[in-house]
Amino acid sequence: MKKPTLIIGGVVLVLLLAGAAFVGARLLSGQGLPGLSSVGPDVSTNPDGGQTVKINADDIQPAKELPQTPADVRGVFDHHQDNSIFIGTGRVSISVGVDDKTGEAQTSSSHDGPTVEVVVTTQTKIYKDVTMNQFNGPPPEGQKIQQVLEEGSLDDIGQASLITVWGKQTGDRYIADVLVYTSPDFITK
Repeated sequence: MKKPTLIIGGVVLVLLLAGAAFVGARLLSGQGLPGLSSVGPDVSTNPDGGQTVKINADDIQPAKELPQTPADVRGVFDHHQDNSIFIGTGRVSISVGVDDKTGEAQTSSSHDGPTVEVVVTTQTKIYKDVTMNQFNGPPPEGQKIQQVLEEGSLDDIGQASLITVWGKQTGDRYIADVLVYTSPDFITK
C-alpha cells in the first residue's frame, strides 16, 4: 500500500471532482459549495508522495452539459438493482490504494447519511466526469480547470464512484434527468 498521504490526497481529490459538477450553480446562486464545505475553498492533495498540489474550488469551471441548478442527490455508489442505483449520502469517505502484488487499484467507501434510490430511464443523460484525464499527474496549481464530461453508461458505475444527480423526487426516490459519475480509477494512473 502506498503512503497514507496518497489515500488521503486521493479521497480529497475525488471529493473535489464530485463537487465540480455543481460548483458553478452553487456559486452563482450564492449557496456555496456544500460538498466541499468541510475542506474550504482550497484543497491540498499529495497524490504521489511528492510536491503538494493546491486546487482552489473556484478554479473549476463546470461543463456546459450540466443544469444550472443545484444537484438533487450526491454521494457514493452503494449498489445497483435493475434500472435503479442506490446512492449513499451524507459525509462520504473513499479510500483508494494500489495492491503491491497485483498493481490493481483497491477501493472502499462509506457514508453516514441515508441511502437514496435513483431511477435511471431511457431519457436520463448519463455522463462520466473525465476532467483529470486532461492532466499527466496532478493539475497545475492556480489555473482554471475546465470540467470535461463524456457519454457514460450505467454499467460503468461501480464501487467508490461518486455520483451527482439532477431529477425529480417521487416519494422516497428520484427519477434522474442528468447523472454524472466520477470513478476513482484516475488516482492510481
